[in-house]
Amino acid sequence: MDINLLNNINIILHKTINAGNIGAVARAMKNMGLSRLSLVQPMCAVNGEAHKMATHGRDILDNLKIYDSIKAAAADSHYIFGTTARSRKWRNSILCSEASLIIAQQVKTRKLSILFGPEDKGLSNKELELCSAVIVIPTADDAASLNISQAVLILCYEIFVQLTDPASLPGENKISDLAPIDKIEAMYEHMQQALLDIGYLDPQNPEHFTGNFRRIFNRSQLTNEEVRLIRGIFRKLNWYIRHR
Repeated sequence: MDINLLNNINIILHKTINAGNIGAVARAMKNMGLSRLSLVQPMCAVNGEAHKMATHGRDILDNLKIYDSIKAAAADSHYIFGTTARSRKWRNSILCSEASLIIAQQVKTRKLSILFGPEDKGLSNKELELCSAVIVIPTADDAASLNISQAVLILCYEIFVQLTDPASLPGENKISDLAPIDKIEAMYEHMQQALLDIGYLDPQNPEHFTGNFRRIFNRSQLTNEEVRLIRGIFRKLNWYIRHR
């Protein structure tokens, strides 16, 4: 396996509460060859406790990046995986093994992000709406909650196994020009404003209906050309609204 492929995978921790958990995540990543760690609005300092727990993964802590939003942390990614401790009725979920197959298909030519929520409550539905797919790790019913570093280790292990076993690698992904997240988010903002202007969306809660569009387009894995096409339609719609 080309170890450089793992540099295309970005682990994002959102509003992490415990510094020791950040260090333990760095250790788990190091075990499986990953190195890109991003923090979004951390609720603690990356202090001595974090470095103590990181052991041989201290270099990951030294090179991590901190962002103000999930969108900023994943801006250059073409695919975001969200993680949750429980299945959501409104959103289909996949197992780690399924996610690792998708990652094996994408990682040679794409940048990918895997998003983990805060330890106490995980990712909200709104935050999961930003994700291309949602991963669930099955557990016993009476012990459903995993420590965040355990969850990171399980998923990184699945990825490592897929990428180190040539026999298990799927064929090349047929999509050659997937749009990065920052372009897709700009498309959603453009779309939402146009639908607000024509009175199609509830101005008090526009994100509620926009989520339906997100789920449709996430399944489609939009290319750059498709994003340009969709934005062109809504650009024309905005022009018509202004000049009617």
